[in-house]
Amino acid sequence: MTIEEAQREITTRVSQEALDAKPVMFQNLTRNLHKASQALEKSGALYAGCCVRAYDGELSLGTLLVTVTPFEFGDAAVAADGIVRSLTAARGESWAGSVLDTPNGPTAVLSGVNSFPIPAESSPSDEDLTLPMAETQAFLPVPQGPENGEQCLVSINFTTPCEDHWDEYCSDIVELLRSMTFDQSDLAIPESAQPAPESSPELASVKPAPITPHLDGKRPASPFG
Repeated sequence: MTIEEAQREITTRVSQEALDAKPVMFQNLTRNLHKASQALEKSGALYAGCCVRAYDGELSLGTLLVTVTPFEFGDAAVAADGIVRSLTAARGESWAGSVLDTPNGPTAVLSGVNSFPIPAESSPSDEDLTLPMAETQAFLPVPQGPENGEQCLVSINFTTPCEDHWDEYCSDIVELLRSMTFDQSDLAIPESAQPAPESSPELASVKPAPITPHLDGKRPASPFG
């Protein structure tokens, strides 16, 4: 988006009364949306969106980002295992992960909690805040197509500040992983990712990122419980 497109997008989603009452909020929203759209383009995003839904009478917010980026991985199983090992080691005990055997091959799935700082100018309390966000990430080395030798990686990132609703979101994540397939004529092209016509039963009883104990026998804290 250009800055003008970001302004038009904000005005279609926020009431004019609210914008007039706090012009600084409008400026911050516009600037942040503009920056986010540029970052998404650079990241190879295929999809970015958010949802607000109700669980047990409470509002629940979730965000989903799907990207495809070039990634030289050689063997997919080795790559998925390496992703799990390196990222869980780098992020500490609040993260856990495992490799799932999906219809599209081995997929690295990790979960944990990140803390996101909210500056005072974007905070409803006008104070600096830190928001804990439960997060799961799935990394799928794309099978190589017969017509294209390029290797790439599909990355799925889901976040929510509503940790109490994590179990309900797990089923959504599983359905998303089950729904993925690739055009057989050109597997390595990002645009070839299409929803599957029907779900594979192979993951019907699988939850992402089962927790594995650390070497000392302790189980790390995780939104997956």
